Amino acid sequence: MKSFARIHETNLKKQGVLPLTFVDEKDYDVINACDKVDTQGIRQMIEAGGQGGGEITLKVTKKNGEVKEVRCRHTMSKDQVRWFVNGSAINRDV
Repeated sequence: MKSFARIHETNLKKQGVLPLTFVDEKDYDVINACDKVDTQGIRQMIEAGGQGGGEITLKVTKKNGEVKEVRCRHTMSKDQVRWFVNGSAINRDV
């Protein structure tokens, strides 16, 4: 299983980064260098205020034009979504 430590995940969130984990671990090998990745579902995450998690879909366009969708999970809370929207925890009160 490929993952990151919980403390590392929290530090990423404080920096305004949206850490994602793959719903299906096999999808880890779907994304390669030179692939274009678009996110779908971030606006819904923001509008929902995080609420402890949800899903984001990555639309992966391969170099040959083939498109694959990869389901990912996030664990963003209401405060963490605010950090994300503002670019980091430091910026949230600016």
